[in-house]
Amino acid sequence: MTFGAKSFRRNFIHRILTPQALRKQSEAYRETEALVKKFKTKVSLDITRSLGEDPPEKNDTSKSEIKASFRHFCEQTTFHGVNMIYSTSLLWVQAIWAIVCLISLGFLCFSFTHVYEKYARREKIVNVELEFESAPFPAITVCNLNPFKNHLARSVPEISETLDAFHQAVVYSNDAQYDDFGRGKRSLQSQSFKFLQYEPVYSNCQCVEGKQECIAQTSVPRSLEEACICNYDRQDGSAWPCYRAQTWEESICPECNDIGFCNVPNTTGTDQIPCYCQLEMGYCVFKPESRLRRVWEFQGKQIPEKGSPLRKEYIEQLSQLGYGNMTDQVAITTQAREKMILKMSGLHPQRRAALGYGKSELIKMCSFNGQQCDIEKEFKLHIDPSFGNCYTFNADPKKTLVSTRAGPSYGLRLMLFVNASDYLPTTEAAGVRIAIHGQRECPFPDTFGYSAPIGAISSFGISLRKVNRLPKPYGNCYEKDMPPFNNIYRDYKYEPEGCFRSCYQRRIIAKCGCADPRFPNPWERSPYCDSRDKKTLKCLAAEGAKLSIKKNHCNCPHPCKQDQYTTTYSAAKWPSGSIQSKCDDQARDCNKYYREHAAMIEIYYEQMSYEILREYESYSIFNLISDMGGQAGLFLGASIMSCVEFVFFILRCLGIACKSTKKKKEKLLKFEEEVDKVTVA
Repeated sequence: MTFGAKSFRRNFIHRILTPQALRKQSEAYRETEALVKKFKTKVSLDITRSLGEDPPEKNDTSKSEIKASFRHFCEQTTFHGVNMIYSTSLLWVQAIWAIVCLISLGFLCFSFTHVYEKYARREKIVNVELEFESAPFPAITVCNLNPFKNHLARSVPEISETLDAFHQAVVYSNDAQYDDFGRGKRSLQSQSFKFLQYEPVYSNCQCVEGKQECIAQTSVPRSLEEACICNYDRQDGSAWPCYRAQTWEESICPECNDIGFCNVPNTTGTDQIPCYCQLEMGYCVFKPESRLRRVWEFQGKQIPEKGSPLRKEYIEQLSQLGYGNMTDQVAITTQAREKMILKMSGLHPQRRAALGYGKSELIKMCSFNGQQCDIEKEFKLHIDPSFGNCYTFNADPKKTLVSTRAGPSYGLRLMLFVNASDYLPTTEAAGVRIAIHGQRECPFPDTFGYSAPIGAISSFGISLRKVNRLPKPYGNCYEKDMPPFNNIYRDYKYEPEGCFRSCYQRRIIAKCGCADPRFPNPWERSPYCDSRDKKTLKCLAAEGAKLSIKKNHCNCPHPCKQDQYTTTYSAAKWPSGSIQSKCDDQARDCNKYYREHAAMIEIYYEQMSYEILREYESYSIFNLISDMGGQAGLFLGASIMSCVEFVFFILRCLGIACKSTKKKKEKLLKFEEEVDKVTVA
């Protein structure tokens, strides 16, 4: 300690011990703290010099140790070029080698970038394998192209009116005079959808003088005043009896029965039901809520002529039925079929099934693998919105059928009877619809089906292809076997088509407040849409159009594992000669009868082998490491061992730095303790 420091300490203590200093103890204490901090650094330096040591910042040897370690690393490393930097004492040679190493390092980083970009693309390759063994036979769903029997469907008012509107639109399209077509302003009231057999209709008629009863005709009258009102039978399409319109009166009847006849006013009954009455004959029928239909509209072959008071009404009615500005019969048929499917879907499933074809009606003969089938047990009913009653062969996933050999004789052979004489007018072709799918997959014959005509033997040669796709990050496929919880086809295996239809159904429920009756509705919170409500039908059409326009609205990837069936088709005229079958009418020509109403189907494997398409990663992590190692060896001559050497060098440098920092902290702590001791003393 220097003389100046000792003198200061002695004088400072003397002032504190005087009586005057005691009175100002609090103020002096704060001044003392400030002075101690001010001279702390100076005192520590004096102590250091008295001990003959350098300051702590001058006692750091970490830089020299790190420099020595770097030199040792460069001299001993397996990196080519780096060890040449310290192999000579010439600075310009060292500079050249350093520049060469830096350039090589730059090229290495550039090549690493390209290699990693290739890895990040997640490219795939497809490997095709051929398995020579028997493949499991798929499930086969067969449908009649005509979904419902014509005579039964017309007993349903919704379907009868849809078909009558279709007839009216077709007649109008056939007429050459449609240049003054206009849209009506009048809107129909809600229809009465009671299942009545009889209803009053307007008809042109021929009356005999002296007789009240007239004969109905399908031609167009000059006006409604000259028309008759007839009792129309929905089942057989007859209009009888007919009376002049002036002899009918609108009235209120006390009671009406289930087929449409009513008790005349002021007789038995307690209800008040609107009706039309022919009081002279004591005859009343139920009055529909909408206008009376016209026979010439749904049965006639002509439209009212220009200038006729009925023409404007005819055009207005056609527009209200949804066929405004439509003269193309293909478009008219398509729209009529969609309307009929929608209205049929609104019926109870049992009633809808009763309108279609029974199992024994459609499937007359069957054989599989050369053996006769049990039609009643081996075919399962599947109700399709577009084709009505369909039947699936080999639908049980617990029972797997296998063809023993390739060819038609060892596949499925069916003789199907379609009865084309009872087809709906909206059914454009006569034949059957075939869907080939997996046992656990839901059949979609309208989307993934094949049509086969009547009067021909249609052969479908199938081949199985198993596809195994890679999941993320190499692809976007659905990994699970069963569909997600929000899928409407929960009992079947996941399929993209089922996913799209589920997405559509969810959107309809969200936007329209009800479910489309054409598709399943597992969510009980939303009822099915009423096919009689025009506002609802408009919402269904609008939202369906929006969904078809929007891209990527539904996330429906392909499954990671999928069985695909490819098909080849050929046909020949059938039957060739006298068919070995009994006809309903023995006098009927069986060949002609079956040629007009039946079809023969063959579905078989073309070969006893199948393909397996597997996706593999084209550039894996091992390829990435291999290419990076090759690039490192090319530019720097480096290997895995070189990288380990570099890691150990970094760890050694970190150890030296940490050790030096620790020593600095210890010395500083020691210096602070010495300063505190001197200050207190």
